[in-house]
Amino acid sequence: MGKKVIKLDFDDVVIANEDGSTTRALYEWFHFKPEVGDQVDVFEDGDELIIHKAEQATNTIDNLQDKININIVNENNNTQSVGGYVQHGRVVNKWIYFILAFFLGWIGIHKFYSGFTGKGIMYLVFSWTAIPGVIAFFTSIMTLLKPADQNGNIVVTS
Repeated sequence: MGKKVIKLDFDDVVIANEDGSTTRALYEWFHFKPEVGDQVDVFEDGDELIIHKAEQATNTIDNLQDKININIVNENNNTQSVGGYVQHGRVVNKWIYFILAFFLGWIGIHKFYSGFTGKGIMYLVFSWTAIPGVIAFFTSIMTLLKPADQNGNIVVTS
């Protein structure tokens, strides 16, 4: 069990020893602000005591939850290496991008989905011509040929 602070007096602190006896210690001997219930380690140094707060080893889940730090850093650089070349772009789901490009590509929905809003607006502006539809058709075919990662995602460049 160890030694434990059981009383705070005006001039000193009462510490309960393992054998049931007590020890009185001056506040200046503590290397922390003592509180009732603190587990302490006491070391003798001549006629003085050196007192440190004891480290408690606990294995309970409740106590460990306060000490577990989970840092999830998603630095999605949006790069994919293909044939030794690194591609920069946006990560999208391959099949959603294909369906949007094939069926609604003539108005640029696939560009809005992939985050290229400016390109999507250009597709909308020129949607009355056949040009965005032809480009979107070839984009959908190219999407089918791109290898997806284990999550079914691909990197789309502008």
